This record gives sequence, C-alpha cells and structure tokens, in this order.
Amino acid sequence: MNPWIIDFCYLVLLLCFVIVGIASVVLLIVRKRKQKSIKSTVISLVISIFLLAVLILFIASHSTYYKYNDWAILQSNIRVVEQKYGDFDLGTIRDNQAGKVAYYIYTDNGPIMPDHLKHYYYMEYDEWGVIYKVYESCQPGG
Repeated sequence: MNPWIIDFCYLVLLLCFVIVGIASVVLLIVRKRKQKSIKSTVISLVISIFLLAVLILFIASHSTYYKYNDWAILQSNIRVVEQKYGDFDLGTIRDNQAGKVAYYIYTDNGPIMPDHLKHYYYMEYDEWGVIYKVYESCQPGG
C-alpha cells in the first residue's frame, strides 16, 4: 500500500479526533452554563484525548512504514526481527559481520509522480547483530 494512502488515513483520523474533542469542549461549556450534567461530555472528551494520544504514539513508532515498529526494531537483534517478521526479501544475515537486510513494502504506482520502483524497509546491523538504523529506500540499481 502506498504511503500517501496511509498518510491520508492518519490525517482523517487525526481530524476526526480533533473535531470530536472540540465539539466535546463546546458541549461541556454549554452544559455547564445551563446547569446540566456534564458526565457524558467529559467521558467523550477523555476518550477522544486517549485515542488521539494512541494514534500519535502509533504514528511516531511506525514512522518509516506502518507495518514495522521502528522503536521495537532499533537496538534489537536481527535474528529476533527475522523470527518475528519472517525471511528477508533482500540480503542475508552473516554471523559476526555487519550488514544490511530489507523487507519489500510496496511498489510506487501512485497517482502523483510515481517512480514505479520497488521500495524496501532496510535495516542495518553491526557485527553483533544489533540493528542501529532503519529506513525506507529503493533497491540499489533501480
């Protein structure tokens, strides 16, 4: 799935939570002035804030690609990542040597200036197998 679709979904969800939050605050003020119960409004405001916080944490932890948690992958062992996500699409793990492996994530066939290249989620690891860098890029050689 192209990243612009994911970004659009994130934006729509963020807007929904912000709109619900603003509506809850307005309702809270109106109900308080009219001396009515504000219990349900406060509950909806708290739920909206909680869901917004969860969404922001998800976006921050999956900043490279939505399927892979960058925070969990960084500083973990390459063998653990291979067990969790399966065999790598590019590269192989060599014991006691630094290297780079990758998972296929998408082919850019988007509507705005597509490059029609395969994009990969790369992980670079040191000679002890600890991942120190993750990024998204195309396969070398185009």
